[in-house]
This record gives sequence, C-alpha cells and structure tokens, in this order.
Amino acid sequence: MTEKKIGPYKRALKEAEERANATRVEQAGIVTHQYPDYETYREVQVAGNKAKLRMQFVKESHIQALSTYLGGIFDIIDFGLCHGTRRGLEQAWFKTHLPGSPTVVGTEISDTAEEFPDTVQWDFHDENPDWQGTADFVYSNSWDHAFDPEKAFGNWAKSLKPGGVILLDYTKGQSRDAANALDPFGADIEALEDMLSRSLKPHGALRETLDWRKTNKEYRSRVVVWQKA
Repeated sequence: MTEKKIGPYKRALKEAEERANATRVEQAGIVTHQYPDYETYREVQVAGNKAKLRMQFVKESHIQALSTYLGGIFDIIDFGLCHGTRRGLEQAWFKTHLPGSPTVVGTEISDTAEEFPDTVQWDFHDENPDWQGTADFVYSNSWDHAFDPEKAFGNWAKSLKPGGVILLDYTKGQSRDAANALDPFGADIEALEDMLSRSLKPHGALRETLDWRKTNKEYRSRVVVWQKA
C-alpha cells in the first residue's frame, strides 16, 4: 500500500521529532522543548527552515498594519530588525509600507539566508554589537523557535534605541499546546507578557497588546508590544 503523502510542515515536524530527541518541560503557562545540546537545536532549525522554505505564514496585510502602527509611534523610522524571516518577505513588506526609506534587516539561522535580500545568517539568541542601540523596532513571528527565549528577548532589547519597541505576533500556533520539537517554545499570552515584563525589567515595560483577530481575518493575531525606556 502506498504511504500517504504529508505536507511540508508535517514532514518537517516529523523529521524534527526524530532528530531532536527533545524533552518536553511544562511550567506555569509555558512549554519548552529542551534539546540534548546546542548543535542538535541548530541542526533541527536549519533542517526545518529548508523544509518550509517556500511556506509563508505572515501576511502582507499584517505587516502593513504594523507599519501604520509604528508610524503612529515614531516621527522617523531609520532601522528595524525582523528575526526568523526565512525567505525575507517581512522585511521587504516593512520597507514597502513604512514611511520614509528605512533599512530593515532580517535574520535566519540557516545558510539559506544568503539567498534572500536584506537577510543575514544569524542566530537570533546572540547579541550583535553592530546592532546595539540602533533599531527603532524588532519584530518576530518566530519567537516560538527560541530554545532560550529570555536570552533572545534580552538581546533584542539591547538592539533597540531608547523608546524602541519589540513586536511579537501571537497566534494559536504559538500557544503552549502548539509547542513541539520544531517550534520548541509555546506560552499562554499572559505568560509571554509576564516573561517580557520580568526578564526585561528595568529596561522598559509592556506598552500594550494589540488584538487584530477580528480586523484581519487572513492573519488572526494579537501583537505583544514591549517598549524600551
């Protein structure tokens, strides 16, 4: 009997589970998957990136709405970072819809980053001295790929100028129940908000959580916004 074909995401998840040998850890409102070592994490993420390379979850309409929101906060936007962008569409859309002519750079852990404009190969957990204190905003819908979210968020905050913001999409795919070997971090939205407030204190505070689930039906998302002091 012919084996039933599965889609690219389910295939990537199946391969990640086989490769990762991760331990699921549950805490209050949070689930993490702990890998045997960093190299295993990196291998899983690179393989998952390549398996899902032509998939796109975020919609341009969402980035357009975020651009309008950012335009209401800043008079001038010079520089932004988008973490975990796979094939670079998020930064391209921000550049299209943000006022002025900002520089927007995306990061991707995989060597496929070299294939896409304005994308650099970089593990988003790591601090980049060249970005420190330079960004008006840091955006990610891929924060659920973090194996050490507090380390990642801490270094994202270091990238911001005073008054800059971190924007984290929150969809049902980033919930605690959705965490898996490929997307190793999931949280209730309240737990995510609490983590940001606690781990980044006293460098800033939560600004607000936007709820666009009813206003954008093609990408039903909330957005947790943290602002640097």
